[in-house]
Amino acid sequence: MIFEIEIKTKKGFSDPHGIHTVSDIEGIGINGIKTAEYIAVYRIAGDITLKQAEIIASELLSDKITEDFCIKEYKTPEQKKIEENSIEVWFKSGVTDTVSESVVKAIKDLGIDEEVVVKTGKKYRLKGELNSNKLKKIATGLLANTLIQEYLIK
Repeated sequence: MIFEIEIKTKKGFSDPHGIHTVSDIEGIGINGIKTAEYIAVYRIAGDITLKQAEIIASELLSDKITEDFCIKEYKTPEQKKIEENSIEVWFKSGVTDTVSESVVKAIKDLGIDEEVVVKTGKKYRLKGELNSNKLKKIATGLLANTLIQEYLIK
């Protein structure tokens, strides 16, 4: 099973990464983006249950005061749907993801002994005047280092 855990800032709290992203987008010459929401994403593949994924999300990956989490479940990566007006950035296969290595160790520390593979990513939900060309330019010009990262846009 594959669980994708999204960690985002709760309503009422500032999302500084999202705010800076809008400013950085303007800095590369793209106008019309009103807001950007930053979401940390953890893809966990392995023989764990939804309850274990909830423990990982609440006890390890999120801050109970300032962050919310959402868990999506897939049988295969192909089942995942990309949200409209969003950009996801992930490390390419074979690139060392030190955060994911730390998460795997911390999951074991939580007492979850099942073998898991973790991949970390970032999602940006954008609002404003958008089209596929703008999304691609934002992804390649700002958010993803295409030598080591891949991106998904819609």
